Amino acid sequence: MAVETLESSCEVSKRKHGEGTLLDEFSDGDVNYASAVSSKRAKVSREMRFLDEDDEDESDWEQQRTPVESVKWFCVNCTMPNPGDMVHCYMCGEHKESGILRHGCFASPFCKDTGLSQVEEKRGGSSPATSSTAVGFDERMLLHSEFEMKTLPHAERPDRLRAIAASLAAAGVFPGRCFPIPAREITKQELQMVHTSEHVDAVDITSQLHNSYFTSDTYANEHSARAARLAAGLCADLATEILSGRVKNGFALVRPPGHHAGIKNSMGFCLHNNAAVAALVAQAAGARKVLIVDWDVHHGNGTQEIFEQNKSVMYMSLHRHEGGKFYPGTGAADEVGTNGAEGYCVNVPWSCSGVGDGDYIYAFQHVVLPIASAFSPDFVIVSAGFDAAKGDPLGCCKVTPAGYSRMTQMLGDLCGGKMLVILEGGYNLRSISSSATAVIKVLMGENPEEDLPTTATAPPSRACMRTVLDVMNIQMKFWPSLATSYSKLLSEWEASRPGKRAETQEAVVNAAAPDAQSVAVDEEAPPRRVAPPPAEFAFNFSYSGDGLLIDDKEACGELFRLISDDPSTDLPTPLDDTTLSDLYNEYALSAARSIASVNKMVYEYKRKLRTARAELEGQRKELEEMDALRIELEEERAKVRAMRLEKKRMKKEAKVLKSEVRRLRKSRTDFVAREKMYNELVAKSASRFEEMRKYVNEQPTFQSIVLELNQISGIVSPADRESAAG
Repeated sequence: MAVETLESSCEVSKRKHGEGTLLDEFSDGDVNYASAVSSKRAKVSREMRFLDEDDEDESDWEQQRTPVESVKWFCVNCTMPNPGDMVHCYMCGEHKESGILRHGCFASPFCKDTGLSQVEEKRGGSSPATSSTAVGFDERMLLHSEFEMKTLPHAERPDRLRAIAASLAAAGVFPGRCFPIPAREITKQELQMVHTSEHVDAVDITSQLHNSYFTSDTYANEHSARAARLAAGLCADLATEILSGRVKNGFALVRPPGHHAGIKNSMGFCLHNNAAVAALVAQAAGARKVLIVDWDVHHGNGTQEIFEQNKSVMYMSLHRHEGGKFYPGTGAADEVGTNGAEGYCVNVPWSCSGVGDGDYIYAFQHVVLPIASAFSPDFVIVSAGFDAAKGDPLGCCKVTPAGYSRMTQMLGDLCGGKMLVILEGGYNLRSISSSATAVIKVLMGENPEEDLPTTATAPPSRACMRTVLDVMNIQMKFWPSLATSYSKLLSEWEASRPGKRAETQEAVVNAAAPDAQSVAVDEEAPPRRVAPPPAEFAFNFSYSGDGLLIDDKEACGELFRLISDDPSTDLPTPLDDTTLSDLYNEYALSAARSIASVNKMVYEYKRKLRTARAELEGQRKELEEMDALRIELEEERAKVRAMRLEKKRMKKEAKVLKSEVRRLRKSRTDFVAREKMYNELVAKSASRFEEMRKYVNEQPTFQSIVLELNQISGIVSPADRESAAG
């Protein structure tokens, strides 16, 4: 019962993340494990999906609903639950007591941790003091973890960094041969170059809480804000060190990841956008143009939002998209940038799971490198998510460490090798640790893995070729240098198709008997007559136009049984071999045409839906702008009202001043009149006084009387009077 529950849990995960191939071999090249794992591989059938937009989910990672009572242990490598009687994980085959956290990808997955037997290392030529490669890491980032485990350990867990660090230490790479960068917490001012102050404050406030969630899958504890600041600070300082010439390149071994964090949102396990911070710091340090290449299996919607209007920072992403069904649903090929920066956002959206080395190398050769060379960056940043690696429980793709090595080597030829690789996603510890180690070895100047030539020359899938052609067709408008390559690839595409037709429908009939024959029906060629199939047969249709594989065995078998058994059908009785074969082939062709028509309708519906979404987004932005204008208008109106009140107050004061002026003028007139009257009185008094004095002087009697009076009053002495009398 426990095993059945776990298998159903696995099926839920496969339905959520699309079709994929489970881990069937490990990236460290152990061939002996093939027989041990082969019996445990999950068989994933490819089925036709008519895409329904209502099935969208905002979360890429979903807690499984397996009852905890039936689970005895969780796989340290992939976090899948296992019954207690199992020693190896039923999903990835890892031993329940594996030493992957102590020795990384060099630990044996088959048995209990007994230490390392031997690690082949390529030493010599570099030491931390002379190394041209810097690594940024700080153990405080391990404190960022989910406060309380739910039904499963969270995919973005501290063990991711522990496994990579253990692999680097076991290989003698770090510490040992790489230059360590001291960690610092990035400042709020530096973060506000990328995020709004509200976003920065929202992340910082989590340091006061034991447990919080930005979204259903994006957690935080009291240490998360510091871990996010340390991660962004390490990325910023690594960019500065590389641009200054003190080191040639660097690897940021950081978490939480960042490429889903937008201008004002935290989501998809991401808090701050580390790559965006590094890009702007690099420009401040002298880089005129910066290229960001994101090979995480999920689209970096946050990084695209930050730079989609910036012509000095080009964002290129290779990711699963599947018509918007894969998280986060953004990153279609026609998302090329906005507001004059069209062509500076390049998306390579894979249409299915199972994408491998050959597909990525093909896209690099025909899209990434040609456009990057035309852009001519001064600095390259890689958002290195390793969840497209083989065995990842979320990505379900097949990229190997050799593939990542080759992509790193190809990007290293740009801008003199000035490159910063920043860890993003990746949730299978063995895959992420081996891939990160391979990338850092390329940064140090070592040759890629020995099997690189084989993986590099592996042919791409037809779904990959179609995606690359679609991207080139869109980007040719902005980068004309793609035209010649596009014409050549288009010719090869057409030549490789059956009958050299634009669309091919095939109907293949496989008999269940060992000696059964198969029939391929072409739309233009007449049907071939073959012997009718036996009573039990399988009827398979494949439509190569969009890479979907459709299984419709039961319906077709039932139809032919009804035709053969129903006496009311207007057919020759009994049916001869030729007639039955003709009906057989006609129905196959009709079904293939119907499937092609339905897929075309689905594609058209999705295209119209994307257009409608873009229009709605434009209308939403217009409404936001109108709201902003309305707020500004209200502010202006408030200012006008205040100015009017001030004007009324000033008018009242002016009236008071005018009244005072009139009063002062009237007072001045009265003063002048009074002054004139006073002067006239003074003049008259002086004239009268003069006349009286003359009269007194002319009368002696008056003089003696005056002298007498003066003597009496003490003014004139007796001597003066005698002298006056004599």
